[in-house]
Order: sequence, then C-alpha cells, then structure tokens
Amino acid sequence: MVGLIFNAFNTIGSAWIMWILLILSVISLAVIFERFRNLRNQERVGFLLWKEKIELWMKNGTIPEGELNTTELVRKYPCIESGLIEVLNAAKTHQHHNLELLMTSFLGRKKIELDKNMGFLGTLGSNAPFIGLFGTVLGIIEAFHDIGEKGTESGATSVSLGLSEALVATAVGLLVAIPAVMAFNFFQQKIKTILARAESLGNFLISSKNQ
Repeated sequence: MVGLIFNAFNTIGSAWIMWILLILSVISLAVIFERFRNLRNQERVGFLLWKEKIELWMKNGTIPEGELNTTELVRKYPCIESGLIEVLNAAKTHQHHNLELLMTSFLGRKKIELDKNMGFLGTLGSNAPFIGLFGTVLGIIEAFHDIGEKGTESGATSVSLGLSEALVATAVGLLVAIPAVMAFNFFQQKIKTILARAESLGNFLISSKNQ
C-alpha cells in the first residue's frame, strides 16, 4: 500500500505545484491591486469630504441647510460618507424613526463591498506555504526514487539537485504567502478606519436630526 502511494506521488511529480503557485501569485497581485485602488479612492475622497465639510459641521454642531444637497455631495464626493448622508437625509424626509438601524444596515452592506476578495487573500496567505511544502515533499519523494533506481553513488548528484529543486517550492510558497498576508492586514486596517469614520459621521447626523 505504501509502495503504491510512493509510486503515485513520484509519478505526478512536483512541477505542477509550481504552476499552481505561479497562477495563485498572479491572481493575488491582481486582487491586491484592485483592492488597493478601491480602498485608496474611498479613503481619499472620504478624507476630502471630512476636511472640506464634515469637520466644520461637527465644529458648529449643525449642518447648514444649503449644504445638504445630497445629490451634489454624492456626485462630488463618491464615497461611503456621502452615501450615508444621502440615506439618512432621505430617511428624515420620509420620517423613518429607526435611524440607527438604518445606518447599521447601510454600513453592513458597504462592509461587504469593502471586504470583496479579502477572503481569498487571507486563505492564500494561510495556505500557500503548505502548498509549497507539499511540492517540497513531492520533490523529496522523487529524489529518493532516483536513489532507488540509480544507486547511492550515481544517484547522489541527482538527489542533491532534486532536493534543491524541491526546496524551491517551499520558498515560492512563502513568497506568495507573505505579500498576501501583508496586504490582507493592511486592507483590514483601512476598512476599519473607513467604517469607523463613517459610523462617527452617522452618529453625528442622527444626533443632529433628533434635536
């Protein structure tokens, strides 16, 4: 039984593991680029809205009626904050009584959008080293198979080469995992900042509407 498994692993080899890691690395870089661009735009536009309007509103404790043109705000500042202002302002117009629940629902939907593909990065960061390690194990099996076929003396060189190639799979797995983990942690912090800032604005809007 063990011999059959050994032969099966030796037959499939380890080269395909490298191809899998290469494909995953390309997908990972595409996801990182897309998430970075999206979150950077959200943070940049939201920060601009805070600097130009929201900080002044909070300082004065009220929102001038002339500045609550939500259509204009959403057009000029396409971010979560302007969307939240639009939703809460429409709720006030329709006399919606549970503004806190409405805000929670809105931010929950936006969090799903911000978390897009984050699960892939987290999973890849956790499992890419194991994929690489699996490739290394397959490479070691191939190396020992060479010893069995060529003998100890003639197989020593090929075994050394096979082991060095096998260890490359582990290194590649780590190279794929490290950027994914770093990006995942970085984006998670960005998402927390964006949502916390939006929630702070929502609480201010709700308190000002209830006065």
